[in-house]
Amino acid sequence: MFANVVALYRALGAPTIEEGIISYEGAPTAEIISALRKCDELPAAYGKFEHLSEETNSLEIEFRLPSNESGRFYTCLGEFVARNGSLGKGQFPSNVYIIELRWADSDELEPPEIKSLRRVCRLIELLALLAIGVDKDSSSDGYNLFFALPPDGAKPPRTFLLPTKVDVKALDYELNHLSLLEEILNRKNENKAHLSERKLMIRMAVASVIEKFESEQNLFLVVVREWREILATYRANLQTYVYSFSFERVRREVAQAEIDYGTKLSGVLGDIAGKMLALPISLAGLIALEKSTSSFESFILVLGLAVVSVILLAVLHNQILQTKRLLHSFDVIFDDFKEKIKTYPLKLQSLLRITINQVEKQGRTLAMTFRLLKALSLLPIIGAFLLSIFKYWNELVWLLMILLSTVFSASNVDPIFLSRRRQKLSATPDLSGRVLPCLITNSALKNAPISRSVCCVA
Repeated sequence: MFANVVALYRALGAPTIEEGIISYEGAPTAEIISALRKCDELPAAYGKFEHLSEETNSLEIEFRLPSNESGRFYTCLGEFVARNGSLGKGQFPSNVYIIELRWADSDELEPPEIKSLRRVCRLIELLALLAIGVDKDSSSDGYNLFFALPPDGAKPPRTFLLPTKVDVKALDYELNHLSLLEEILNRKNENKAHLSERKLMIRMAVASVIEKFESEQNLFLVVVREWREILATYRANLQTYVYSFSFERVRREVAQAEIDYGTKLSGVLGDIAGKMLALPISLAGLIALEKSTSSFESFILVLGLAVVSVILLAVLHNQILQTKRLLHSFDVIFDDFKEKIKTYPLKLQSLLRITINQVEKQGRTLAMTFRLLKALSLLPIIGAFLLSIFKYWNELVWLLMILLSTVFSASNVDPIFLSRRRQKLSATPDLSGRVLPCLITNSALKNAPISRSVCCVA
C-alpha cells in the first residue's frame, strides 16, 4: 500500500513536503487520476487526504504523508541513516522513500548507496554472530559487541567493546568478501576442518584493528574503513596456521618414515643374523676335513661345506634385493619432499636432509656389510678346496697326468700304467733321448710295494 502513496507522490511531480503534507494544483492527468483512485481507500496509517477537489480541468490535492512504521519519507540518505536506529542492529527498514535518491524500497533497482548500506547491515549481522558476546538491549541504536585478544608475551589478554552505530560515512568504504565471513559462520559448515580456528583468526583480526584505533569515537566506522586490513590480517594468520599445520604434518611424516625405514633396514640384517651363525660352525668342518681318513669322508665334508656356502650366498642375495626394494620405496616417497624442499622452512629443510642422508648412509653401510658377508660365505668352499688340494696333492697330480696321457697319447700308454693307482710319475729317456713316462711306486703310502719302474714302450 505504501507503494501506492509513492506512486501518487511521483505522479504529482515530487512536490515539496511541507510539514508532512504535499500539495498539488493543476490539470488532472491520467497518471494522477490512476494514482488517486488507488489511494481512495487507503488505511489512515498510510496517509490521508486533507483536501481534494476534482473538476474537469483542475485538480487540487493536499495529502498528508505517513510518518510511522507503515511508511516514511526522508529528505536525504543522511537523514534516513540518522533516524533509523534499526540499521545499527542490521535491520533494514521497509516502506521508506528517500527523496534525494528518488528511491523507494519497493523499487526493483537500488542505487549504489543503498547497496552499500545493505552490506553494512549484513556486516553487523555477521559480526554479532562472530563476537564472543553480544549486548542487544543496552542501546536502541545498535548492539554492543565484545571482542578479545589473547595474551601475547608481556601483554595481558584484553577485551574490546564495539558499538554498532551506523554512520553515513561508512558508505564511503567498500565492504568486499562478506561471503567469506558468511561461509565461516554458516552452521552448515560446522563440520568442516579447522572452522573453529578460522573463526578465532578473523575474530582476532577484528580485535587487533579495534586495539589499533581504540582512541577513535566511532569504532564501527573504523571496522568498516579498515575491513581490507582485517581480511589481510586474517589471510596472513590463516596462511601461517595452514603452513604450520602442513609443516607439522610433514615433520611427523618424515620422522615416522625415518623410524619405519630405519627399523626395516635394520630388520633386514637382523633376519640373516641367525643364518650367518652357520658360517663359523661350517668353518669347524675344515678341522674334520683335515682329520678325515678316507676319500669318501673328505668328499662328503667338501660337499657339505659347498652347500653351506651356496645357501648363505642365496640368503644374502635375497636380503640384498629386499634392501634395494626398501631404498627404492624410500626414494619414491621422498621424491615429493625433495622437489618441494625449498618451499619448506629452514628447520624442516634441515630435518629432511638429515633424514635422507641417514637412510642413504644406512643403505650404503648395509651394502658394504653384504659384500663382506658374501666374501665370508665363500670361506667354507674355498677353505675346503684348498685343504683338499694340499691333502690330496699327489693323487690329484696322478689323476691329472692320467687325464693328460689319455687325451694326448692314449694308444701308447701301457695298460699296467692305467690300472695302477696312487703312484708317482717319473720320466726316463730312451737311447734316442726320447722321454717316456714311467710309474714309480709311492713309498709314502701304507702297504706300498717295492719300488720299481715301468716304462711305457714307444
